[in-house]
Amino acid sequence: MEEIITSLKHWEAVRNNPDVLTELFMSNLGFELDMSLFPEKKPLHAYAAVKDGELGFYVISEVNDVDSSPEDLSANCYWCPALMAFEGGGQEIPEAEANLRLGTWKETFPIWIQQIVKMPFGIYQTFHIPTTDLKPQKYAALFALKDNIITPDIKEADLVLTNNAGIFYDTIRSQPPYSYTSQYYILSLI
Repeated sequence: MEEIITSLKHWEAVRNNPDVLTELFMSNLGFELDMSLFPEKKPLHAYAAVKDGELGFYVISEVNDVDSSPEDLSANCYWCPALMAFEGGGQEIPEAEANLRLGTWKETFPIWIQQIVKMPFGIYQTFHIPTTDLKPQKYAALFALKDNIITPDIKEADLVLTNNAGIFYDTIRSQPPYSYTSQYYILSLI
């Protein structure tokens, strides 16, 4: 658990530094998410982290992100490094919308980082990932930006999930702000 906490603290240390963030995100498309590792139909918490100088996410099921032993937390928390490329219902979005969000990320993320670190909450700490429509298989979780009703001039961080078969999912929320911080036990350890 010590390595996980250290990696989360490294993210906390850089999440308001646009130059470091731009370097961490450079050339990374997202991360691979293996749903077979998690309980079905239970939301996931993806904690942004910097491990050995590399961007990634520690992912844990909401049911396991509770006050428990360090051994139990570690056993249920999976490292998903950011990747430059990937191997081959109600949460779906059209391919055109997914491509728009992915393209917006690719073209504007350095500018977005400069803007978002100046906002009250800064860049995200976690993503809340509903899994109702996901099957126990691997998905690509791709970095994206979408329109934000509250701050129309600054896009909102997003992840677009795809099974690489032309289906795209999105009900993911970047956080903070948190609806219920009590559901994010690991945050209390940072």
